[in-house]
Amino acid sequence: MTFPNELTDFEGGWSLSRTIRDARAGQVVLADGSARFTRSKDSLIYDETVTLRIPGQPEMMGTRRYLWHDKGESVAVHFDDGRYFHALKLGQAQAADHHNCPPDSYDAVYDFSGWPCWRVRWTVSGPRKSYEMNTEYMLR
Repeated sequence: MTFPNELTDFEGGWSLSRTIRDARAGQVVLADGSARFTRSKDSLIYDETVTLRIPGQPEMMGTRRYLWHDKGESVAVHFDDGRYFHALKLGQAQAADHHNCPPDSYDAVYDFSGWPCWRVRWTVSGPRKSYEMNTEYMLR
C-alpha cells in the first residue's frame, strides 16, 4: 500500500465531496467542490471552495483556508491566522488527532488507505455542536 509520506504529496488540486450529519439540527448538509494545496516555503496553503446544499435553503458558496506546515513525519495544520489547529502523522493508513475548542470538542480521523484518494472524518460534540463531517478527496 502507498500512503502520503511527505507534505509535498498533497500539493496540487483535489476534488472533494462532503457530508455533514448534524444531529442538533436534525439534517444532512451536502457539499462538493475543490481544494488546492499551494507551496509556500516549507508549508502548503490549503484553499477550499465548495457549494453547500442545506435543506430548505438556496445553494451557497463556502471557502476556507488552512496552513499545513512540514514537521518531518507529520504535518501541523494551522488556521489561516496562524493559530494551531491539529496535527497528522504521515506514512500510515490512518492518523487521528483532537482539537479542544471549549466548550466544544473536535476529533479527526484521516484515512489514507485508498491513497491517492483520502478521507477525513470530524466528530464534533459539545453543548453548541453535535455533528459528523466526512470529506473525501480525489486527485484532479
